[in-house]
Amino acid sequence: MQTYTSRNTSINSARLPSVYGRAELSSPFVLDYGCGRYTEHITAHLNEQGRALFPYDPFNQPEEVNRNTERIVKLCKRDRFPIDVICSNVLNVIDDDDTVKSIAERLENIVTNTGGTGYITVYEGDRSGIGRKTGADQYQRNEKIRSYLRFFRNATIKNGMIVVTPEKH
Repeated sequence: MQTYTSRNTSINSARLPSVYGRAELSSPFVLDYGCGRYTEHITAHLNEQGRALFPYDPFNQPEEVNRNTERIVKLCKRDRFPIDVICSNVLNVIDDDDTVKSIAERLENIVTNTGGTGYITVYEGDRSGIGRKTGADQYQRNEKIRSYLRFFRNATIKNGMIVVTPEKH
């Protein structure tokens, strides 16, 4: 069970997360899993590209926002309408492997059942592989990106990101 929420690591209100410059988005819908508190700048960036942001963050978004995103995901799964999934610097602040695995499975499920692509970035910290508390209610895994592949079934590393593609049934 996740011990730290790392809610207070969401401090970026103006600068676009780097994953948005590296991901090869192809869907008009983008789910940002663990989007943080501030999403206006992300919404504006995606709107300029003709894309819609669906934010999801259990610790930083209102329940209504998360429910709406879940509703859209369900509809897209039903209709096989692609959703590209972004997960930027989320997995690295979770202290529990089961929670990381659960999130990885959820992201893979969305990608596989909609036909989208997932783009996951992690902050590697000191790259020691030794996780530690970094502040009040904050944690850093300090793992290299490659070590996160163990949580995914259908992922590779490309352009400094974990890229998840739909599993073949």
